[in-house]
Amino acid sequence: MPQPDKAYDDFVPWVFRHGRLDRRRVERSAAANARTPVAPDPPGGMRLWILSDLDVDRAGDAFRLPEALPAFDAMLVAGNVAEGLCGSVEWLASALGGRHEGRPVILVPGPREYRTGTSVSETLRTGRERGQELGITVLADETVRLGGPGDAVHLVGATLWSDWAIHGASRAGCARTQARHRWVEAEGIGADDGRPWGPHDAAGAHARSRAYIEDVLASIVVQRHGFRPTPASLVSGVGAGDRAVVLTHHAPSPRSLAPDWSGWLCDEWLAASQVSDLEAVLDAWGAPALWVHGRVPAAVDLRLRKTRVVANPRPAPGGRAFDAGLVVTV
Repeated sequence: MPQPDKAYDDFVPWVFRHGRLDRRRVERSAAANARTPVAPDPPGGMRLWILSDLDVDRAGDAFRLPEALPAFDAMLVAGNVAEGLCGSVEWLASALGGRHEGRPVILVPGPREYRTGTSVSETLRTGRERGQELGITVLADETVRLGGPGDAVHLVGATLWSDWAIHGASRAGCARTQARHRWVEAEGIGADDGRPWGPHDAAGAHARSRAYIEDVLASIVVQRHGFRPTPASLVSGVGAGDRAVVLTHHAPSPRSLAPDWSGWLCDEWLAASQVSDLEAVLDAWGAPALWVHGRVPAAVDLRLRKTRVVANPRPAPGGRAFDAGLVVTV
């Protein structure tokens, strides 16, 4: 296990002294977080520019895209750009200023995009409309094809939310109960029946998104092996050489959180609000070539099962390195 940073080292005695942590649970979490680095990008393929958690409206910490854009074929933004979905797509369009020259720009919303004071479905409706006007594609349990037949990338996009169960299904209820009173980021998000958005709403949305992702990936791999789609298929037009890429805001594995992250030592809802355990999807027949996500406090580039997992979040001031021009080839 890597040596913890100073903040982590200072925090451990306080937490154990006040009896708020099960030491064995933390040690298990850290041990399970063993990471496998990936090989260099393959030559050729599709170049994906990856960003997330830009928080462009963060007070006193303005952000700009690079003056010279990287060489890329599509831009993938894994949520939490700004407050409100319309605000996020407008910022992306303005920041690019046409310099992307028509190349696809795809955004999946994070919680900040949903903080509009209206329902999630209304936020998505207005955000998609604004995105269409500005040339920004918004995905929420949807798939878009990038590239031509036989060499295409089928991009499956979802917020994903959280199932609150990374500490085990028996602890998910405890995590939701804690989050119900402490999940400040959900303030301003509305459920479709007019209530404030709650942890159980997120868990339900997670289940829908997970089922959608799994079913699309299954359809892609079946078609890639020569079977034709039916009218009920979630995706069509898949060629033998096509690849699947998943883009979500929330992370698909606890291993996307560094073992020395001090949040492991907080009440369990905090880590559970950021990631869920979808490693079975990463190891399934039809596992995606790449899974891009946001949400986590530091960059990620791992091989988990059959899938490369990448995140490139902009950290808070004083945080770890951030590459505003990160491009991954798939």
